[in-house]
Amino acid sequence: METQVLQPIKEIKVSLYPNPATDCVQISGIDGNVLLKISNLHCQTFLNKEIVDDEIICLKALPKGAYIAKITSSNGIIERKLVKK
Repeated sequence: METQVLQPIKEIKVSLYPNPATDCVQISGIDGNVLLKISNLHCQTFLNKEIVDDEIICLKALPKGAYIAKITSSNGIIERKLVKK
């Protein structure tokens, strides 16, 4: 049986601000193409978008509440809590 060695994933430094947000949120620290997925705590997806650089995302269509922003890149996956007020 072959043993697989897992390499540590380079830490992804991405920030979402302002948080809590009202209308828009700025995503910064993007390095290359990433996939942004915003879901509520019941796993309902509200946004699924490819982002190339730092970007402002409009949240006007989202109801107030708590969300999970999942950012997937070639370096790994991170999740950030996002609050819409």
